[in-house]
Amino acid sequence: MRVATRVKTRSRRTRWGARLLGAGLATAAAVGISAGPAAAAAVPPIFVADNPTEKGSCPDRSNAIRVSPSTNPQTIPVTIPNDGTGSVTVTFSDNVGDGPRRVSFTTTGTIAVSQVTVKGGDDANRYLYNAVTGFPNGIAFDTGLISPLNNGGQLPAVSHADFCFTPSNYGGGTT
Repeated sequence: MRVATRVKTRSRRTRWGARLLGAGLATAAAVGISAGPAAAAAVPPIFVADNPTEKGSCPDRSNAIRVSPSTNPQTIPVTIPNDGTGSVTVTFSDNVGDGPRRVSFTTTGTIAVSQVTVKGGDDANRYLYNAVTGFPNGIAFDTGLISPLNNGGQLPAVSHADFCFTPSNYGGGTT
């Protein structure tokens, strides 16, 4: 009889131990997921020193626009002569004191974004959406675009974002 009692007792201990272990692992997984990095751009940025020009950096057969920060999303019509029409909605976010820190965009119609240059502080970051980066037809949307860190290691406010558009037969590029 004692043997059966011991087995039962050990079994309860084992079950409770497994439950506590499972709860601990679930908690650790939840904390790890919630503490992960924020959303990042689809491609890595390329550092551009100084203040890049708007049209000078766009690929051939593309159209360029410059967008300044706003507190509300901005929808802008885009026309590529004889090649495509649509619109881009640009959102500036993570406003801290002197302005926004991140840029997001989405397109509609027969256009796609082939390049974005995000200017903040003294320099800029360029995001290329081409065959080399895995987006041969451009891209329909992206989030988390930032300018380079300043000399103090801080993320400066975005002063503007330059967009280059390319025609797309895929309703807004590769998603």
